[in-house]
Amino acid sequence: MDARTVDDAATRLRNLRREEWENLGLAVLVVGLAVAATQVRPSLAVPLFVGGLAVGILGMRALWRRWDLVERLAGERDAYVIAEVREFATREATTDRRHCLAVMIRNRLREPSPLHAERIGAVAEQLAALASELDSPELELDPACAVACVRLLSDVEGSPLLNPALPAEELRSRVCQIRSGFTPGPRGQAVTLK
Repeated sequence: MDARTVDDAATRLRNLRREEWENLGLAVLVVGLAVAATQVRPSLAVPLFVGGLAVGILGMRALWRRWDLVERLAGERDAYVIAEVREFATREATTDRRHCLAVMIRNRLREPSPLHAERIGAVAEQLAALASELDSPELELDPACAVACVRLLSDVEGSPLLNPALPAEELRSRVCQIRSGFTPGPRGQAVTLK
């Protein structure tokens, strides 16, 4: 990503956030007016309520679009200059999230689907090592690599683990790329220094 693309994405995220808050705030106000109208002018209650719901749906749509944009940008390391994208990726690298990813890998190793059994068997050692590293409290995982790991395990279209149309060799490369994102953490450094 170039700087202009990152700036455009940041602007788009700000606009979507503003649109989300404006629409959801207006929806709450209009629904509140609809409730009040039931006592004062009952004939206005239903149109106000329907209008409030419509504006609320627009707010939820903006929320969804913003979330989707952040999720897509999390795969681009250059986009981490945007605080919201960096925070999203950092959440993927937390200990709890890493443990969930390790469990997902171990489940796939234990019970591979017939469609993916050959692919998983070819990189079973690397996947098992990745699961162990994900569970290790002595290691920290780069947020971009954590996002890549999530996508490896959940992106049906773009993951060489889940999409048989993608070359099987790409799976080994993707696992190596994710594993390269581990570094000794504060606890791991303390152990090394002793």
